[in-house]
Amino acid sequence: MAKRENKAAYTHVFHYRLDLNSKRITVMVLALLVEAFGLFQYFAIGGYMPAWFLFFAVVMLALYILSIPRHIHVDEEALEIHCLLESSYIHYADLKSVRCMEPGEMKFAFPLLGSYGFFGYYGYYFNLREWSTIKVYASQWGNFVEIEDIYEQKYVVSCDEPHRLIAAIHDRQGHHQHIKPAHRKHEKSHSLDT
Repeated sequence: MAKRENKAAYTHVFHYRLDLNSKRITVMVLALLVEAFGLFQYFAIGGYMPAWFLFFAVVMLALYILSIPRHIHVDEEALEIHCLLESSYIHYADLKSVRCMEPGEMKFAFPLLGSYGFFGYYGYYFNLREWSTIKVYASQWGNFVEIEDIYEQKYVVSCDEPHRLIAAIHDRQGHHQHIKPAHRKHEKSHSLDT
């Protein structure tokens, strides 16, 4: 029980909030899907095409909706990026760099497998400037924070307070580096005593 309370004391949560552009795109896509289904129903009375279209649309919507980013946890052991279905964990020992991005840096990034505006910006993006792929978990096209791990995987997240997110990550990373060596030294001395 004490470990759970201790873990909660170190958790910082950064929630995602959709920007105006993302809200507009989401409403337009949903309206177009409803309109397309209505047109299929009108022109293909009783056929199997509307059923296949509905099935395909529902499956695609489900895949997109389950990948919507929800919040970022700066926890005691790892940085956690939570989506509706999946979560990405980046341990502090694996972090190489964390930095705020300039507004124009994402100008040459486009989605490979992901969403551009439909409930946010997420998925795998290709950056033409660096000629590399990045994982994007953003709800707004701005306030970007780039996180790179030691395996050269880049993550781009967004939140309302990017400087506070970076400070929390650096705080936990520094705390993690100070605690682990002392803990290991204690484990070695304990194992020598037995």
